[in-house]
Amino acid sequence: MTSSSGKRMKTLGNKRKDPERFYSNNFLSDKNERHFVIVQDRRLLMERKVGCIPSLAPQFVEEVERREWEKLAAYPKLANIEVVKEFYANARTFGNTHIENYMSYVRGNIIRYDPDTINRFLHTEWASEQCQFALSMDEGVDFDDLERTLCVPGGRFQRNRNDAPIHIRRSQLTPLSKYWMAFTHVSDITVHKAIFLYCMLKGLNINIGQVIANEIQTCASFVNNNAPLGHPSLITHFCELAEVNTSTLPMERPRKEIDDSYYNQYCMMDEAAQQWTMNEFNTMVGWTEDQAQASGAGAAETSTMEDDDYEDGDEEEEDDDEEKDSD
Repeated sequence: MTSSSGKRMKTLGNKRKDPERFYSNNFLSDKNERHFVIVQDRRLLMERKVGCIPSLAPQFVEEVERREWEKLAAYPKLANIEVVKEFYANARTFGNTHIENYMSYVRGNIIRYDPDTINRFLHTEWASEQCQFALSMDEGVDFDDLERTLCVPGGRFQRNRNDAPIHIRRSQLTPLSKYWMAFTHVSDITVHKAIFLYCMLKGLNINIGQVIANEIQTCASFVNNNAPLGHPSLITHFCELAEVNTSTLPMERPRKEIDDSYYNQYCMMDEAAQQWTMNEFNTMVGWTEDQAQASGAGAAETSTMEDDDYEDGDEEEEDDDEEKDSD
């Protein structure tokens, strides 16, 4: 199948689309081309590799293995900045330019990022059961229990005038919550992120492919040029699988790997505020046997990535020299 420019169409998936519907080799429509000007000003929100630290966070290691999320913790690599921005420019829907959800277009290639495609890439399985995270988002959770699960003693949601929860400060989280939170690269966690962490620590099933697909789709719909572009390394992987040339500069590196030094520096609690042994901590946040046997992965709601900020302080400074790789 060829485009109007004579370029053969390639897809990541089985279905193919009519190339005559596409505006050019680079953009689905003139609106997507104009939107690219806005996307160009948005920075990338790079992923991190997450190391497993059995001696410090054994429950994290066990939960990653139980959910078969090993590749999720290990896949981040260099992201191609221009490719990612072209992906996001074309992932935004304008009228009938998209034939289906979870699809974008990069340099003559259809790029699919639907939940099944993401789960296959991450080697995770989803048995089409009810996602308990999505159910929690729809039906709500016990916020008192959520605070007890995620926070150190005294830690609570910041609330608005109507007493509705808004966010939790990172400093009020337990070390294990901070470790899981590191996947999100934020200094506060919104209600959406807090419920995600709550489901993680309670052993409830989460369809991670649906979560990521919805986050990308939501990010693509933002018109705010201050909102960062999420999952750039994953998008670069998908474009590479579709035979897009992703080797050209400029590139951006994943953020600093989360390892034992990261855990000790950014996840352990302030000893002046609370001194616990690891046994005491593990006893407090430990899963029950029944929770540990809960099944893993499910459909989810869209993320509030536009409310996310990069992590504060020394950690961001430590990463400054790793942000760009244009050599």
